[in-house]
Amino acid sequence: MAYGFEAKNDNGKVIINDTIENLHFIGKATRGSNNAAYGDFPGYGGSNDALDGRVIHYYTITCSGTPVAFIKPADYSRWHGIIKQSVSGTTWSFDVMVSGTSTSNPPDIYCFVNADDIPVPSGETYGMQVFKSNGSTKTFDSRRQPLAITGGGTASAPPSDPTNSSGTPGTSSGHSWNYSSNDHDFRSSNRYTAHSDSAANTSNAMFACSSLAQAVYKRQQHGYKESCGFLGCCCQDHHSTAAWWVMYRQMFRLRSGNFDSGWTNYAAGYSFSSSFESGGWFGGGGGSYSTGTMPYTAKTINLQSNAYIIADSSRYD
Repeated sequence: MAYGFEAKNDNGKVIINDTIENLHFIGKATRGSNNAAYGDFPGYGGSNDALDGRVIHYYTITCSGTPVAFIKPADYSRWHGIIKQSVSGTTWSFDVMVSGTSTSNPPDIYCFVNADDIPVPSGETYGMQVFKSNGSTKTFDSRRQPLAITGGGTASAPPSDPTNSSGTPGTSSGHSWNYSSNDHDFRSSNRYTAHSDSAANTSNAMFACSSLAQAVYKRQQHGYKESCGFLGCCCQDHHSTAAWWVMYRQMFRLRSGNFDSGWTNYAAGYSFSSSFESGGWFGGGGGSYSTGTMPYTAKTINLQSNAYIIADSSRYD
């Protein structure tokens, strides 16, 4: 004899059965400190200095299961994403990155786990529970605020080049000695892929989407000058190198009717070095000066499509 339970929606999609464990709301993560930086290149103040900036907010929640975290933006115009999720014992930590440098309007983080990982609500003795065929593992519990998905799909990867300027930045030579003027726009405001989704709104929508995509690119300029004395003797070479680099992480944005997949800068740096040979017409020793280093190799990695889910946050407030 057949046994079990299954419920489908109007589109014939399974929403509850005795095989798949539904996610249930366990609470909002607690927000702690934050870290804001990189609205421009540290140590540089010339052309194309502006960056998108980023704020990292730190959250924690205690639960025995593995939580799926949804981001509910407070400012829907900004890009959001979870860049790190870790656990120590039963305390889960989330590093949530938001574009811009303002620490105001942080997002809320709604966490969902399997039904068996949420304590039984006190005093609530009515409702419906669904178990797997083993009779002990719950797949659904109506008393524990099951996750109701309102939208979702597959978010295509953002453009492989995260920078607003056409083409990725590279290296050039032939500049004058000590030349240092950035000619590349490292911002990412127009570097995203849009996905139409009627569930996306800027009032109560929240989303869950993970990504490991990141990129690092550099603009480097080499300068040179040769100084020679009377009749071309006692020549002295002068060299300089200026470099601007930015590291990006894939981020996401909710707009009315759209889920966007794009980029936000995570870190950035500026380095400059200048040197000249010893000698010259009047003799004397050589010299050099340098500051800052680029810690990453220029490339884009882990670029792929990602599944995303949209839900109504007001159901859980």
